Amino acid sequence: MKPGGWLLAEEPKITGEVVGDAPAVRTMYGLLCKVWESNGQDLRVGEKLESWLWQTGSFSEVIVHGVIVPVGNLSSDDATTTQSHIHQQDGRVLDPKIRALAWAFTDVTRRDFSTGKHHGLGALGFTPELKSQCVEQFSTLEWRMDTPLYFVWARKS
Repeated sequence: MKPGGWLLAEEPKITGEVVGDAPAVRTMYGLLCKVWESNGQDLRVGEKLESWLWQTGSFSEVIVHGVIVPVGNLSSDDATTTQSHIHQQDGRVLDPKIRALAWAFTDVTRRDFSTGKHHGLGALGFTPELKSQCVEQFSTLEWRMDTPLYFVWARKS
């Protein structure tokens, strides 16, 4: 990157902390986090980017904007109109762009787990029965996983 150029990044902080009555979904996310960590991935990279970039000494400006993306099936009423009324924990309606991200993250994850194979999950106990329960709970039970997402702009010195 040339001096004065911008580095743009977006990274989540994955906690695997599922709230609500969806035990198979909670188990699946917990196992997925273990697989990622066993592969050397840092699930909290998003919250660390700013300090890491400053520590390099290569950037004169670092700007971070964080948002919470509520991944999940938030209520049975939302099943057909998820994008129109997802609420934050404090009851405020989410920005439409964040709603779109929430819907996309949830849908991609649902499709991925209903059709994909995940290396390493089977060894940790992700059985066909658990997969079936997870797919069922993904869209029928109320659950959420608030995912902090960090957008970072850094100008090269």
